[in-house]
Amino acid sequence: QPLDQFFWSSVWREGVGACLWHSLQQHSPALTEPLRPHVEQALREQTAHTLILRTASANVLQLFSEHNIDVLILRGQAVAEPLYPSPNLRPQTDIDLLIRDADAARVEKMLGEAGFKQVPHQPLLFVRGLIMLDVHTEPLGIERMEAWANLTPLRAADFFAASMHANIAGQAALLVKAEVNLPYLCFHAMKHSFERLIWLWDIALLAQQVNQTQDWSNVLHSIKRLALERPCFYALSYANTHLGATLPPEVLCTLRPAMDWRAKLLFERFMQHEQIPFLAERIFARMQLDFRHRLAFWKETIWPRAEIRQQVNIDPSASGGFLIKRLQQLGKAAAMLLRELRIWRR
Repeated sequence: QPLDQFFWSSVWREGVGACLWHSLQQHSPALTEPLRPHVEQALREQTAHTLILRTASANVLQLFSEHNIDVLILRGQAVAEPLYPSPNLRPQTDIDLLIRDADAARVEKMLGEAGFKQVPHQPLLFVRGLIMLDVHTEPLGIERMEAWANLTPLRAADFFAASMHANIAGQAALLVKAEVNLPYLCFHAMKHSFERLIWLWDIALLAQQVNQTQDWSNVLHSIKRLALERPCFYALSYANTHLGATLPPEVLCTLRPAMDWRAKLLFERFMQHEQIPFLAERIFARMQLDFRHRLAFWKETIWPRAEIRQQVNIDPSASGGFLIKRLQQLGKAAAMLLRELRIWRR
Protein backbone atom coordinates (compact mmCIF):
# COMPACT_ATOMS: atom_id res chain seq x y z
CA GLN A 1 0.00 0.00 0.00
CA PRO A 2 1.33 3.47 -0.84
CA LEU A 3 2.30 5.65 2.09
CA ASP A 4 -0.32 8.35 1.49
CA GLN A 5 -0.89 11.76 3.04
CA PHE A 6 -3.11 10.32 5.80
CA PHE A 7 -0.30 7.99 6.84
CA TRP A 8 2.24 10.81 6.98
CA SER A 9 -0.16 13.04 8.91
CA SER A 10 -0.47 10.27 11.51
CA VAL A 11 3.29 9.75 11.61
CA TRP A 12 4.00 13.43 12.26
CA ARG A 13 1.22 13.59 14.86
CA GLU A 14 2.86 10.66 16.68
CA GLY A 15 6.18 12.52 16.60
CA VAL A 16 8.13 9.89 14.64
CA GLY A 17 8.04 11.39 11.14
CA ALA A 18 11.67 12.50 11.04
CA CYS A 19 12.83 9.18 12.53
CA LEU A 20 10.90 7.20 9.90
CA TRP A 21 12.25 9.36 7.07
CA HIS A 22 15.81 8.95 8.37
CA SER A 23 15.35 5.16 8.54
CA LEU A 24 13.90 4.99 5.02
CA GLN A 25 16.81 7.00 3.64
CA GLN A 26 19.24 4.58 5.28
CA HIS A 27 17.56 1.27 4.50
CA SER A 28 15.21 1.88 1.52
CA PRO A 29 16.60 4.85 -0.41
CA ALA A 30 14.65 3.89 -3.55
CA LEU A 31 11.42 4.67 -1.71
CA THR A 32 12.37 8.16 -0.60
CA GLU A 33 12.07 10.11 -3.91
CA PRO A 34 8.37 9.41 -4.56
CA LEU A 35 7.63 10.00 -0.88
CA ARG A 36 9.46 13.32 -0.66
CA PRO A 37 6.36 15.50 -1.38
CA HIS A 38 4.67 14.02 1.71
CA VAL A 39 7.65 14.77 3.93
CA GLU A 40 9.58 17.87 2.95
CA GLN A 41 7.42 20.64 4.43
CA ALA A 42 6.86 18.93 7.80
CA LEU A 43 10.52 17.94 7.98
CA ARG A 44 11.67 21.51 7.36
CA GLU A 45 9.26 22.85 9.99
CA GLN A 46 10.38 20.33 12.62
CA THR A 47 14.07 20.91 11.91
CA ALA A 48 13.68 24.68 12.09
CA HIS A 49 11.76 24.57 15.37
CA THR A 50 14.20 22.06 16.87
CA LEU A 51 17.16 24.28 15.97
CA ILE A 52 15.39 27.27 17.55
CA LEU A 53 14.83 25.29 20.75
CA ARG A 54 18.41 24.04 20.82
CA THR A 55 19.75 27.57 20.49
CA ALA A 56 17.39 28.70 23.24
CA SER A 57 18.47 25.77 25.43
CA ALA A 58 22.11 26.80 25.07
CA ASN A 59 21.26 30.38 26.05
CA VAL A 60 19.15 29.29 29.02
CA LEU A 61 21.78 26.86 30.28
CA GLN A 62 24.40 29.59 30.08
CA LEU A 63 22.05 31.89 32.01
CA PHE A 64 21.62 29.35 34.80
CA SER A 65 25.38 28.80 34.91
CA GLU A 66 26.06 32.53 35.24
CA HIS A 67 23.67 32.68 38.20
CA ASN A 68 25.10 29.50 39.79
CA ILE A 69 21.73 27.72 39.82
CA ASP A 70 21.65 23.95 39.35
CA VAL A 71 19.22 22.86 36.62
CA LEU A 72 18.41 19.45 35.13
CA ILE A 73 17.29 18.95 31.53
CA LEU A 74 14.20 16.73 31.29
CA ARG A 75 12.35 14.75 28.62
CA GLY A 76 12.80 15.83 24.97
CA GLN A 77 16.05 17.76 25.27
CA ALA A 78 17.40 15.14 27.70
CA VAL A 79 17.05 12.29 25.19
CA ALA A 80 17.54 14.04 21.83
CA GLU A 81 21.30 14.35 21.95
CA PRO A 82 22.30 11.27 24.00
CA LEU A 83 19.99 8.76 22.25
CA TYR A 84 19.17 9.88 18.70
CA PRO A 85 21.53 9.75 15.68
CA SER A 86 20.80 13.45 15.24
CA PRO A 87 19.01 15.59 17.85
CA ASN A 88 16.90 17.12 15.05
CA LEU A 89 15.10 13.78 14.69
CA ARG A 90 13.45 14.25 18.09
CA PRO A 91 10.57 16.77 17.88
CA GLN A 92 10.13 19.11 20.83
CA THR A 93 7.43 21.59 21.74
CA ASP A 94 9.10 23.19 24.75
CA ILE A 95 12.13 23.05 27.04
CA ASP A 96 11.59 21.15 30.29
CA LEU A 97 13.83 22.00 33.23
CA LEU A 98 13.96 20.83 36.84
CA ILE A 99 15.19 23.14 39.59
CA ARG A 100 15.24 22.96 43.37
CA ASP A 101 12.23 24.53 45.08
CA ALA A 102 14.55 26.87 47.02
CA ASP A 103 15.70 28.41 43.72
CA ALA A 104 12.22 29.08 42.29
CA ALA A 105 12.02 32.78 43.22
CA ARG A 106 15.52 33.48 41.85
CA VAL A 107 14.74 31.62 38.62
CA GLU A 108 11.48 33.51 38.14
CA LYS A 109 13.28 36.85 38.56
CA MET A 110 16.19 35.78 36.34
CA LEU A 111 13.96 34.63 33.49
CA GLY A 112 11.84 37.75 33.72
CA GLU A 113 14.96 39.89 33.32
CA ALA A 114 15.93 37.74 30.31
CA GLY A 115 12.66 38.59 28.53
CA PHE A 116 10.57 35.54 29.42
CA LYS A 117 6.95 36.21 30.40
CA GLN A 118 5.04 33.99 32.79
CA VAL A 119 1.93 32.35 31.33
CA PRO A 120 -1.23 33.37 33.28
CA HIS A 121 -2.47 30.75 35.77
CA GLN A 122 0.54 28.52 34.95
CA PRO A 123 3.23 28.71 37.66
CA LEU A 124 6.77 28.56 36.28
CA LEU A 125 5.65 28.29 32.65
CA PHE A 126 7.38 30.99 30.60
CA VAL A 127 7.29 32.13 26.96
CA ARG A 128 9.54 34.33 24.85
CA GLY A 129 8.59 34.47 21.19
CA LEU A 130 8.43 30.87 19.91
CA ILE A 131 10.17 29.50 23.02
CA MET A 132 8.19 27.89 25.81
CA LEU A 133 10.12 27.15 28.99
CA ASP A 134 8.46 24.70 31.39
CA VAL A 135 10.28 24.90 34.72
CA HIS A 136 9.52 22.28 37.36
CA THR A 137 10.29 22.13 41.05
CA GLU A 138 8.48 18.81 41.27
CA PRO A 139 8.89 16.42 38.32
CA LEU A 140 5.67 14.39 38.52
CA GLY A 141 3.00 17.09 38.60
CA ILE A 142 2.01 16.54 42.24
CA GLU A 143 1.36 20.28 42.57
CA ARG A 144 -1.55 19.71 40.16
CA MET A 145 -2.67 16.25 41.35
CA GLU A 146 -1.90 15.64 45.02
CA ALA A 147 -3.07 12.01 44.77
CA TRP A 148 -0.12 11.28 42.48
CA ALA A 149 2.10 11.62 45.55
CA ASN A 150 0.85 8.17 46.61
CA LEU A 151 1.93 6.52 43.35
CA THR A 152 5.68 6.74 43.86
CA PRO A 153 8.24 8.23 46.26
CA LEU A 154 10.08 9.71 43.25
CA ARG A 155 10.83 13.39 43.92
CA ALA A 156 13.13 16.15 42.69
CA ALA A 157 15.83 15.16 45.19
CA ASP A 158 16.09 11.74 43.51
CA PHE A 159 16.81 13.42 40.17
CA PHE A 160 19.57 15.60 41.54
CA ALA A 161 21.04 12.65 43.48
CA ALA A 162 21.18 10.65 40.22
CA SER A 163 22.42 13.52 38.04
CA MET A 164 25.48 13.42 35.83
CA HIS A 165 27.40 16.04 33.88
CA ALA A 166 26.80 16.16 30.13
CA ASN A 167 26.91 18.50 27.17
CA ILE A 168 23.64 19.74 25.63
CA ALA A 169 23.58 22.16 22.70
CA GLY A 170 27.23 22.96 23.33
CA GLN A 171 26.72 23.86 26.98
CA ALA A 172 27.52 22.03 30.20
CA ALA A 173 24.34 20.49 31.56
CA LEU A 174 23.00 18.05 34.13
CA LEU A 175 21.14 14.94 32.97
CA VAL A 176 19.62 12.22 35.10
CA LYS A 177 20.99 8.66 34.95
CA ALA A 178 18.99 5.82 33.40
CA GLU A 179 18.15 4.29 36.78
CA VAL A 180 15.87 7.28 37.44
CA ASN A 181 15.24 8.55 33.91
CA LEU A 182 13.82 5.28 32.58
CA PRO A 183 11.11 4.88 35.26
CA TYR A 184 10.40 8.60 35.01
CA LEU A 185 9.92 8.46 31.22
CA CYS A 186 7.62 5.45 31.66
CA PHE A 187 5.61 7.32 34.30
CA HIS A 188 5.36 10.41 32.09
CA ALA A 189 4.24 8.41 29.05
CA MET A 190 1.66 6.57 31.16
CA LYS A 191 0.48 9.89 32.65
CA HIS A 192 -0.51 10.90 29.11
CA SER A 193 -1.99 7.45 28.33
CA PHE A 194 0.82 6.81 25.80
CA GLU A 195 -0.84 9.27 23.40
CA ARG A 196 2.31 9.72 21.26
CA LEU A 197 4.55 7.00 19.88
CA ILE A 198 7.64 9.19 20.24
CA TRP A 199 7.53 8.76 24.04
CA LEU A 200 7.66 4.98 23.66
CA TRP A 201 10.49 5.35 21.14
CA ASP A 202 12.45 7.40 23.71
CA ILE A 203 11.97 4.56 26.19
CA ALA A 204 13.01 1.93 23.64
CA LEU A 205 16.22 3.82 22.83
CA LEU A 206 17.05 4.28 26.51
CA ALA A 207 16.36 0.58 27.15
CA GLN A 208 18.78 -0.30 24.35
CA GLN A 209 21.38 1.92 26.00
CA VAL A 210 20.85 0.06 29.29
CA ASN A 211 21.31 -3.20 27.35
CA GLN A 212 24.68 -1.93 26.13
CA THR A 213 25.82 -0.84 29.60
CA GLN A 214 24.43 -4.04 31.16
CA ASP A 215 22.99 -1.98 34.00
CA TRP A 216 19.58 -3.64 34.32
CA SER A 217 20.17 -4.72 37.92
CA ASN A 218 20.49 -1.09 39.05
CA VAL A 219 17.58 0.03 36.88
CA LEU A 220 15.28 -2.74 38.14
CA HIS A 221 16.25 -2.03 41.73
CA SER A 222 15.38 1.64 41.19
CA ILE A 223 12.04 0.83 39.52
CA LYS A 224 11.04 -1.34 42.47
CA ARG A 225 12.21 1.25 45.00
CA LEU A 226 10.12 3.86 43.22
CA ALA A 227 7.09 1.52 42.98
CA LEU A 228 6.75 2.17 39.23
CA GLU A 229 6.64 -1.45 38.05
CA ARG A 230 3.25 -1.10 36.36
CA PRO A 231 4.03 1.89 34.06
CA CYS A 232 7.44 0.36 33.30
CA PHE A 233 5.92 -3.03 32.48
CA TYR A 234 3.53 -1.43 30.00
CA ALA A 235 6.13 0.76 28.30
CA LEU A 236 8.96 -1.78 28.22
CA SER A 237 6.67 -4.59 27.02
CA TYR A 238 5.65 -2.44 24.05
CA ALA A 239 9.25 -1.38 23.39
CA ASN A 240 10.40 -5.01 23.53
CA THR A 241 7.63 -6.42 21.29
CA HIS A 242 7.18 -3.64 18.74
CA LEU A 243 10.18 -1.30 18.84
CA GLY A 244 13.16 -3.65 18.86
CA ALA A 245 14.40 -2.95 22.38
CA THR A 246 15.19 -6.69 22.88
CA LEU A 247 15.16 -6.78 26.67
CA PRO A 248 16.64 -9.61 28.73
CA PRO A 249 13.73 -11.98 29.57
CA GLU A 250 14.13 -11.47 33.31
CA VAL A 251 13.34 -7.74 33.01
CA LEU A 252 9.68 -8.14 32.10
CA CYS A 253 9.29 -11.17 34.38
CA THR A 254 10.53 -9.10 37.31
CA LEU A 255 8.24 -6.16 36.51
CA ARG A 256 5.05 -8.09 35.66
CA PRO A 257 2.27 -6.95 38.05
CA ALA A 258 -0.70 -8.97 39.24
CA MET A 259 -3.62 -8.49 36.81
CA ASP A 260 -7.32 -9.29 37.06
CA TRP A 261 -9.46 -9.67 33.91
CA ARG A 262 -9.91 -5.92 33.53
CA ALA A 263 -6.19 -5.22 33.81
CA LYS A 264 -5.39 -8.02 31.34
CA LEU A 265 -7.91 -6.61 28.85
CA LEU A 266 -6.39 -3.13 29.12
CA PHE A 267 -2.89 -4.47 28.62
CA GLU A 268 -3.87 -6.60 25.62
CA ARG A 269 -5.54 -3.61 23.95
CA PHE A 270 -2.48 -1.45 24.60
CA MET A 271 -0.18 -4.07 23.10
CA GLN A 272 -2.40 -4.11 19.99
CA HIS A 273 -1.55 -0.41 19.43
CA GLU A 274 -4.89 0.91 20.69
CA GLN A 275 -4.94 4.35 22.28
CA ILE A 276 -7.19 3.66 25.26
CA PRO A 277 -9.19 6.58 26.68
CA PHE A 278 -8.53 7.25 30.36
CA LEU A 279 -5.81 4.59 30.50
CA ALA A 280 -3.65 6.69 32.84
CA GLU A 281 -6.46 7.28 35.31
CA ARG A 282 -7.43 3.61 35.37
CA ILE A 283 -3.88 2.40 35.92
CA PHE A 284 -3.01 5.09 38.47
CA ALA A 285 -6.16 4.26 40.44
CA ARG A 286 -4.91 0.68 40.74
CA MET A 287 -1.57 1.97 42.03
CA GLN A 288 -3.18 3.82 44.96
CA LEU A 289 -2.51 2.50 48.44
CA ASP A 290 -6.03 1.31 49.29
CA PHE A 291 -9.73 1.88 48.58
CA ARG A 292 -9.86 5.15 50.53
CA HIS A 293 -6.96 6.55 48.53
CA ARG A 294 -8.56 5.35 45.28
CA LEU A 295 -11.71 7.28 46.11
CA ALA A 296 -9.67 10.39 46.87
CA PHE A 297 -7.80 9.93 43.58
CA TRP A 298 -11.02 9.73 41.54
CA LYS A 299 -12.52 12.70 43.36
CA GLU A 300 -9.48 14.85 42.57
CA THR A 301 -9.30 13.55 39.01
CA ILE A 302 -12.93 14.32 38.24
CA TRP A 303 -13.16 17.62 40.09
CA PRO A 304 -9.71 19.14 40.81
CA ARG A 305 -9.07 22.27 42.83
CA ALA A 306 -10.32 25.61 41.49
CA GLU A 307 -6.88 26.81 40.36
CA ILE A 308 -6.29 23.55 38.49
CA ARG A 309 -9.70 23.78 36.81
CA GLN A 310 -8.68 27.24 35.68
CA GLN A 311 -5.45 25.89 34.18
CA VAL A 312 -7.24 23.05 32.37
CA ASN A 313 -10.10 25.20 31.13
CA ILE A 314 -8.16 28.01 29.44
CA ASP A 315 -11.30 29.09 27.54
CA PRO A 316 -14.19 28.88 30.07
CA SER A 317 -16.75 29.69 27.34
CA ALA A 318 -15.77 26.69 25.20
CA SER A 319 -18.50 24.02 25.14
CA GLY A 320 -20.13 25.32 28.30
CA GLY A 321 -17.07 25.44 30.55
CA PHE A 322 -15.31 22.91 32.75
CA LEU A 323 -18.45 21.31 34.27
CA ILE A 324 -20.02 20.50 30.89
CA LYS A 325 -16.68 19.19 29.64
CA ARG A 326 -16.38 16.85 32.63
CA LEU A 327 -19.97 15.60 32.26
CA GLN A 328 -19.30 14.79 28.61
CA GLN A 329 -16.13 12.92 29.56
CA LEU A 330 -17.95 10.96 32.28
CA GLY A 331 -20.64 9.98 29.78
CA LYS A 332 -18.00 8.71 27.35
CA ALA A 333 -16.25 6.82 30.15
CA ALA A 334 -19.48 5.11 31.24
CA ALA A 335 -20.26 4.04 27.67
CA MET A 336 -16.71 2.73 27.26
CA LEU A 337 -16.92 0.66 30.45
CA LEU A 338 -20.23 -0.88 29.35
CA ARG A 339 -18.70 -1.88 26.01
CA GLU A 340 -15.73 -3.47 27.76
CA LEU A 341 -18.04 -5.41 30.08
CA ARG A 342 -19.97 -6.79 27.09
CA ILE A 343 -16.71 -7.84 25.41
CA TRP A 344 -15.56 -9.64 28.55
CA ARG A 345 -18.88 -11.50 28.93
CA ARG A 346 -18.51 -12.88 25.41
